[in-house]
Amino acid sequence: MSQAGIEKSAVLLLALGEDATAAVFRYLSPLEVGRLGSAMRELGVVPRERVRAILRDYAVESSEQTGFAADTRRFLDATLKLAWSPERAQSMLQRLGALGTQALDTLAGREPAEIAGLLEAQPPQLIAVVLSQLPRDIAAAVLDVLPAVIRADTLLCLAQSDAPSPDMMRELDDWLASLEPVSPLQGEAAVVNLLGQMSEGSAAAVLNQLDRNDAGLAARLRVRNLSFEDLPRVPESGRKAFLRHIGARTLLHALKGSDGRILDALSAVMSPSAAQRMRDDLDTLGALPVTEIQSAQDAAGATLRRLAAEGAILFPEEETA
Repeated sequence: MSQAGIEKSAVLLLALGEDATAAVFRYLSPLEVGRLGSAMRELGVVPRERVRAILRDYAVESSEQTGFAADTRRFLDATLKLAWSPERAQSMLQRLGALGTQALDTLAGREPAEIAGLLEAQPPQLIAVVLSQLPRDIAAAVLDVLPAVIRADTLLCLAQSDAPSPDMMRELDDWLASLEPVSPLQGEAAVVNLLGQMSEGSAAAVLNQLDRNDAGLAARLRVRNLSFEDLPRVPESGRKAFLRHIGARTLLHALKGSDGRILDALSAVMSPSAAQRMRDDLDTLGALPVTEIQSAQDAAGATLRRLAAEGAILFPEEETA
């Protein structure tokens, strides 16, 4: 949710009152409560016009107020104590406004596989605390890519815990502080990132339009946007070139964390016996750490981009240009 959306939600909850807000908080993750709590604390007197704009669809009485003033600190303290146990509420109140909340917000914006790679070497107790602070959908996606043993230990810790202890929260803050900040992308790198977030059809349409305006830029973006997951749309000749230049170990490790489409796309350009050997090797390969799978997929993606930059891989739109 955008910052504007968080602020609007904070105003709505203040208007609804402590009991209703406590009921809402029970269904939110600690990170989401932290975002709303920080917004509440920063609110002072909200002008009537803004209240009416925000609450127009919710309550007639709110839209008729001449203004909106609240003791937001007292409101937040009371609401958290209604929603959670005293220990958990006090822990959240101590964290609101701290750098830890901002760091968790930044962490939640990373890819689940990247978060899993950062957590993999940590003890299950810390992983459980981190996941308990993240939105449920993100926490579930991270759990999905963690190795099975770590996933089971983490779920056990989650099931046996209530409110994290002060020592564990300090350990969480120390771990968050140790993470390297993510620099904002700019220029072509920012465009590549946006293309990666778009649907395949929309990204292709954008690149086709760029072909008419700046063919060189479009070609560079196609190369920089390539990743291991793009192998199924690489032409047959390009997939053959990829197989000639990728190491067998790297390929197997990369395939271990991929879906069946990539395996099928590569098998289609191999002899039946070679394709079967690759499938057999993949079946006998044991569990791998997330970091090894991610590293192999990064290396495979780098090979794809190098081959595309050298002209060994051409897409249909480039062949007809």
